[in-house]
Amino acid sequence: MTDDLCPREAEVLRACESGMWPADLADHVSRCDACREVQAVARVLREAVDAEDAAQLPTAHDIWWRAQWQARQEARARAMRPLDRMERAEPLVALVAVVALLVLRGDVLLSQLTGWATSNSTGQVLQAVMPPALLPVLLVGAGLGALVFLVGIGAVLAND
Repeated sequence: MTDDLCPREAEVLRACESGMWPADLADHVSRCDACREVQAVARVLREAVDAEDAAQLPTAHDIWWRAQWQARQEARARAMRPLDRMERAEPLVALVAVVALLVLRGDVLLSQLTGWATSNSTGQVLQAVMPPALLPVLLVGAGLGALVFLVGIGAVLAND
């Protein structure tokens, strides 16, 4: 690498780009180290640029196809928004329905469950193991747990 600057370096660079070498400039490059270095660097850079693949631009058909595909995807997403909202609201609706059922008919449901649990041998075993006042609470808790489990399974299956 030379540290000397030559006033004809710009001419050498233009000649390298155009490929047209005047005789006096070619003679100068053979004698000037700085210009010879400019020529060598320009040649290496030109070879690197020529060896580089040109970026393939998409065709008009590809651009049109992608735009159509994106429009279909956006239309599908718009059409699915109400269903997505309903899926998010399902657990809340189920919980409100269970609470309404318990408020309106909870006493009848509780008496039926208590009667069922105490009428057979299983009910007698349950009564021996736990106090009778705790049984209705456990039955209601088990029912709510089953409901939450079913709603959760429904939400998981809906998202697949």
